[in-house]
Amino acid sequence: MVRSIVAASLAALSFASVSQAQDFTFSGGYDRADFDGVEFDTVVLRGRYMFNERFGAEGQLNFGVNDESIDFGVVTADISLDYGVSAFAFANLYTNEGLNLFGRLGYVHAELEADAAGITVSEDDGAFAAGVGAEFFFDDRNGVRFDYTWADYEDSANFYGISYVRRFGG
Repeated sequence: MVRSIVAASLAALSFASVSQAQDFTFSGGYDRADFDGVEFDTVVLRGRYMFNERFGAEGQLNFGVNDESIDFGVVTADISLDYGVSAFAFANLYTNEGLNLFGRLGYVHAELEADAAGITVSEDDGAFAAGVGAEFFFDDRNGVRFDYTWADYEDSANFYGISYVRRFGG
């Protein structure tokens, strides 16, 4: 009986110490998406869960907020980024009290829509993605994030972003 109580207490203490290292982070901001010269402004929302101080998982949503017009001879096409959905493995490369430098590897999926001469075409595709960035925290919970992500589409895509970051837990 005593062994069971000691084992349960040790398990609870180890779980409590692990849960203190865990961290939820939510961010929202702006991403500039460059698909081989066709550029889109997007609103980006992210959620991240850190398993420990170094490694975590991050999900991301991008919503396009503008159209890009491209001329094809006498026809002009309006192209828009409808949405992007991404999942990443996340790693803190360097961290201290107010600064996190990070890298991430994952998969992005985006849908673009083109409208020309009354005809609308929608295309979606996915690609491997890799990125780096930095988070600067003003206090224990609030900060700003700057990041760059490259996606390996047929013609590569580049995403440059700035976001407000809010940290929960940990």
